[in-house]
Amino acid sequence: MSNKQKGILFAVSASLMFGLSPVFVRLTLDGVNVETMNVLFTAVASLCFLTVFGVFRKAAYFRSIHGNWRRVALMSLFSVVGSLLYTYGISLYGPVNATFMVQFTAVFTILFGVAFFHERFTRMEAVGVVVAIVGVFVLAYGDLSLEVAGTAVLLGAALFFASANSLSKVYVKNVNPVALAGGSSMLMFLFISTYTVLTGKLETVFPSATLVYAVLGSVTGVVLSFILFFKALQVFEVSKAATIRTMEPFLTAIFSFAILALTPTVNQLLGGALIVLGVVVLSLTKGKQTPNTQQTST
Repeated sequence: MSNKQKGILFAVSASLMFGLSPVFVRLTLDGVNVETMNVLFTAVASLCFLTVFGVFRKAAYFRSIHGNWRRVALMSLFSVVGSLLYTYGISLYGPVNATFMVQFTAVFTILFGVAFFHERFTRMEAVGVVVAIVGVFVLAYGDLSLEVAGTAVLLGAALFFASANSLSKVYVKNVNPVALAGGSSMLMFLFISTYTVLTGKLETVFPSATLVYAVLGSVTGVVLSFILFFKALQVFEVSKAATIRTMEPFLTAIFSFAILALTPTVNQLLGGALIVLGVVVLSLTKGKQTPNTQQTST
């Protein structure tokens, strides 16, 4: 199997995991509140990464996290806020709309690159941004009523995820990606647990099925998805791997229909398709720029 075929296989597999995770989020939220769900997800992810570190005996991972803990902690704070908002968005707006809307992270990441890192902004990228913005408005007008709360929450999540992405470009270039993901999960667990306990929102009694859904959601959406996508990046171009990831919302729509019996609306499919189209344009345009301008790919 060629590197290209391996890259496509890994990227598609990662997208399947990313696409399935929001369904487990929705199922977990049937048994616990948003804060407890995030505690469960980050706890499982932390245990999984600790197991990976132990199995491969990578003490260097812990040294890498320790040497960059302030930077990783700052990224984790942005990720925590983004994760909480994203989860609230799923509870308000459903998994399909949420995954389509959070694709807007790519738009914010590129705009941050232009504003703070003086990256180029081409006409084609401007077209991609405009198409994605139009998609947001189409998606927001469900049944002719503007979903202001859900849209604001999910765009807020995308904004914080993009902030974490931008910080990673500046602060953690020399940190191993697996160590970064593991360290981030552990610090997110610490932050979310502290917040949940202090606000009195931690729920300790819930159905056993809720724990099963939380484990499945964390393993698919945090651990396996990251490892598979990281493997794809080792043998495949970033822009092409990122373009493949734009299929995730459509996979979520399929999984939501099959598991949750949620039928996507015309607004969801049309608006979501426009957002994805805009992100594809941004990904491919940025991919063409990278060899010549030596910019960090988004």
